[in-house]
Amino acid sequence: MTFTLGGCTVSVSFFFLAVLAVLLLNDKSGMASAGAAAALLHECAHLAVMRALNCMPTEIRFTAFGIDIQKPCTVGRTYGRDAIISLAGPAANLAAAVITYITGGCNARYFFAANVLFFVFNILPIEPLDGGQALYAFLCIKAKPYTAQKIVAVISFFVLVPLAAYSFLILLRSGWNFSLFLVCCYLMAVLLLKKGAYY
Repeated sequence: MTFTLGGCTVSVSFFFLAVLAVLLLNDKSGMASAGAAAALLHECAHLAVMRALNCMPTEIRFTAFGIDIQKPCTVGRTYGRDAIISLAGPAANLAAAVITYITGGCNARYFFAANVLFFVFNILPIEPLDGGQALYAFLCIKAKPYTAQKIVAVISFFVLVPLAAYSFLILLRSGWNFSLFLVCCYLMAVLLLKKGAYY
């Protein structure tokens, strides 16, 4: 399904809707719903900052692996603005977690947990994630893009490999807790498929 919204092409894949439906229909605890709300907040924060900086995306794709925002090059674009856009999503999740912790009570614990997880996950300095994108933008302020890309690639490797090893140990010890291991496999796959895919 594809439509245009304010000059931006929005495409929603069948698999995205299928995965979302399966998660929500089997969500007896409310964790999946809280995760979906945290993800929506995260992406809306990116879009809000893009709008404020006059740097709206040309395309938004909803896929089974998440939401992919394609940001165009603009005349007023700077690496500093790119970093702000990248950090907007994690910042929104952190703010929501703090506010929920202060005001939410026990009934909002899943929303609190989902926002904390989204913040911690996306702030990691790994190339495909917001933290990696922001790190690349900050490095480009002082270094050439090629050099910045190489530095981020090395940092991504040294962060992801220990994390993957730790997740594998958790899987071996528990025998069933494979969540972190799957996340690491996903990050490795995205790192390879989207290598050098910066804003």
